[in-house]
Amino acid sequence: MERNVKTAQVLLETKSLLGEGILWNKHDQSLYWVDILQKHIHQYNLENNVSTFWELPGYVSKIVPLEEDGGKFLIAMQEGLAIWTKEDQDLSIVAPLDTCNGQIRTNDGGIDPAGNFWIGTMHMKALPNQGKLLCFRDGILETIIPAVTIPNGIVWSANGRFFYFIDTHTREIRRFTWDKTAGLSKAYHTLVRVPDKLGMPDGMCMGPDGHLWVAHWDGYGVYKWHIETGELLDKVQVNAPHVTSCCFGGPTGMDLFIATAREGLDDAQLEAYPDSGKVFHFKNLISE
Repeated sequence: MERNVKTAQVLLETKSLLGEGILWNKHDQSLYWVDILQKHIHQYNLENNVSTFWELPGYVSKIVPLEEDGGKFLIAMQEGLAIWTKEDQDLSIVAPLDTCNGQIRTNDGGIDPAGNFWIGTMHMKALPNQGKLLCFRDGILETIIPAVTIPNGIVWSANGRFFYFIDTHTREIRRFTWDKTAGLSKAYHTLVRVPDKLGMPDGMCMGPDGHLWVAHWDGYGVYKWHIETGELLDKVQVNAPHVTSCCFGGPTGMDLFIATAREGLDDAQLEAYPDSGKVFHFKNLISE
C-alpha cells in the first residue's frame, strides 16, 4: 500500500472551517463546495482561476446543480431543501425540515440514478442516532433510514444496483441493494470497516475507475477501496488531518479534488498543519 501513496497539492488558499460537499459542475466547468459552519457556498473556475463565495442565512451542507439550468442549484440547508439561483441570489425553501430548535442540521447528500436527491441529517453535537437519511422524491421528503449519527458518503454503483453509505461513527462503508422500483434493501453488507489508524470515513465519491474514493477524517487523505472486495488499493495524502469530501472532475474528468476542515483542530495542530481547510488537487490521477 505504501508504494501507492500519492500526494495532492494545494489548489486554493481558502481556509474553510468545515469545508464539505465538494463537486464538479460540468455546466460551468467549475468546482463548488460549502463551508457548513460559516454558511458559505464557494465556486472556483479552473479555467480562469477565479474564486467566489456567497454567504447564506443558514448552515448549508450540500449543493447540486439542476440539469435544466446551469445557474440554478438544489441546496441542503438546516431549515430544509432549497432552490438557490446564483445570478440573483434568490433562495426558496421547497422542503422544510424540523431542526428541533436548531439542534439538527443537514450533512452529506447525493443524487440517485432516478434523479432523486438524498440527504442526511445529524445533531449539531453528533449525538448518536439523532439524524435520518431522507429522500426527496416528487416534491416530498421521505425517511429511508430513521436513525443515523453522521451520515456521509451517499453514492450509487455505475450499474445502479448498489447504494453505498457511511455513518461515520460506525467506521463502516455499507452496501445496500437498490432498485428504482423497490427502493433500498433493509439489510446491508459491510464492505469495509476502516481501521482506527486510518481515521474515520467521511465523504465519498465513485471514481471514473469504478471504485470508491473516501475522504478520511483524521486520516490525512483520500483512500481508494475496491468496490467489490473492500480491499484498500490506493491513497492520496494531503497536509491536513481532517479530510471531509472528494470528487473527480476537471477537463478530462480524471482530476481529484479534496476538501478539508479546520474544525476540531487545536492551535498546535493548526500550526503543524497550516493547510487545513484548503482545497487540494491531484491532476489526471486515474490516467497515471
